[in-house]
Amino acid sequence: MVFRVLVPQKIAQEGIRLLEENGASIVVPPSHDEATLVEYVSDVDAIIARTEIYSEKVLENANRLKIIARHGIGVDNIDVKAATKYGIKVTNTPSANINAVAELVLTFMLASTRHLLPIDEAVRAGNFDIRNQLFGYELNGKTVGIIGFGNIGRLIAEKCRLGLGMNIVVFDPYVTAESVEPYVELTESLEDLLRISDVVTLHVPYVRATHHLIHKDSFQIMKKDAILINAARGGVVDEKALVEALMNGEIRGACVDVFEEEPPKQENPLFKLENVIVTPHLGAQTYEAFKKMAIDAANEIISVKNGNAPEHLIHPVTT
Repeated sequence: MVFRVLVPQKIAQEGIRLLEENGASIVVPPSHDEATLVEYVSDVDAIIARTEIYSEKVLENANRLKIIARHGIGVDNIDVKAATKYGIKVTNTPSANINAVAELVLTFMLASTRHLLPIDEAVRAGNFDIRNQLFGYELNGKTVGIIGFGNIGRLIAEKCRLGLGMNIVVFDPYVTAESVEPYVELTESLEDLLRISDVVTLHVPYVRATHHLIHKDSFQIMKKDAILINAARGGVVDEKALVEALMNGEIRGACVDVFEEEPPKQENPLFKLENVIVTPHLGAQTYEAFKKMAIDAANEIISVKNGNAPEHLIHPVTT
């Protein structure tokens, strides 16, 4: 029987080629809504999943599915519990896009502290004297608070400390002092981190425990001139509370790559605020990361096809 791989959204051609060279047949559906996935999932052995939703309704129709290889890190779009129930392996690519996300976070920091967007707009409108009207801030000597210290958080800490001369504070209850570099200070609580950070950046998965991890009370703790960066998942921040905090001057600004609802509605109030930079969930969207995610996901599928265990299994399959 031909080993069939469903690819609902575009991936790098290198990943497609690797699968085909290893005897897989690629199946590309006309769309990736739930009804289409239900129809196509019954006749494939593997899936390379991007942002489409794999609900239990989809997975209960996956009669021969062996693996869902996530093209990225987060698996909040996959019902992992249902996958386990049906004996479907779920994997991710935990290191493929970490540099892309880390560089986006640094881009956010620099663009927001130097007011690049409003200054660009002013110069284009003929206001060259904006240079004397809107001064920026230097990051050297400032404190960046990193919430969640996995692969991305650690790389951001390295770049911020060694490249920008920033102080690094981290909140992550699963990390010990022995496992971090000497320049990293661990805080005992999230509130301690929020209280002392000039820039707060989020790098936690979206699970029940992290829903609205940053909320109304959080903004009241933060410095008035702090910047919040969310390149993790939209649901980690209470978006309504963020809007209120920005409008009321509780924090200086925010950089938002992810939203509670994606794609966001055009009338999203964040879009009306001048102290916000918004991007369309593109932390991993570089040529390099896109290629590596496709190759890494393809290799997990090839391992399962050949009867071997995948390298980055999200959960143990008991059936």
